[in-house]
Amino acid sequence: MIDYLLGAEPLFIDGNASGCLILHGAGGGSAWDQKEFSDILHKQTGMTVWLPSLTGFGTQPEDLLEVTLEDWLSDSHSGLDRLLETCQQVFIVGHSMGGVLALLTASERSEVSGVVTWATPYAVKSRLLSLLPAINKIPLLRRAIPERHESLAPKWIRNQGWVGYEWIPTSIGLIAHEALKRLRKALSNVTCPAFIIQGTADDGVSRDSAKRIIDGLASDRKDMYIVEGAPHAIMSNDKYKDDLFARTIEFLQDIEIR
Repeated sequence: MIDYLLGAEPLFIDGNASGCLILHGAGGGSAWDQKEFSDILHKQTGMTVWLPSLTGFGTQPEDLLEVTLEDWLSDSHSGLDRLLETCQQVFIVGHSMGGVLALLTASERSEVSGVVTWATPYAVKSRLLSLLPAINKIPLLRRAIPERHESLAPKWIRNQGWVGYEWIPTSIGLIAHEALKRLRKALSNVTCPAFIIQGTADDGVSRDSAKRIIDGLASDRKDMYIVEGAPHAIMSNDKYKDDLFARTIEFLQDIEIR
């Protein structure tokens, strides 16, 4: 049995025949990040909700050292399978890397009825990320890169009881690089309705990420919402989260088959 940090445990809420897989990001947070939305989504729609903990998260940062992108994709696919055991239709909502996983999963699974992403990158602002694969092949340069990347969780989110890691391995950047390469190739295989949301004050995601994701999708319905002033952790910010949750739920209900 996995010994999760208090508040970082996965969450399953049994509901009706519509299911929603909710995926958190990979920047050091945990399932805690998405629990408020999970509860609100279920209360307002009755949907069945599954919020897994991505492999390596919610326990101790050392558990991330051997993690691969395939581990996280497996978490997403198995989460979808779990919902499909009892649900007639399933949706995916993902934040940041969780949004990348949501889109990659939707590109491979026709069962996905719709996808919503929050603060999901097509590219990131860090120049180091694009250089990591080359640096990793050169021992001398590799030794110059810190093995740990300190948490960037701001004080305002910590004050809410944030549960996450104080550091993550820099090697997670290699997974992110691989995920983004795959995302750019996979977008044209996403045909389900999609809603892409991004804030203008996001300090991690490139400013044009939402637009580039939208342009790459093959979906007949693809909506975009740019939130003026919103940060990367938009779902935890008191100024923006209510509107974010309301718009997400409205979109899901609009495409739900009843």
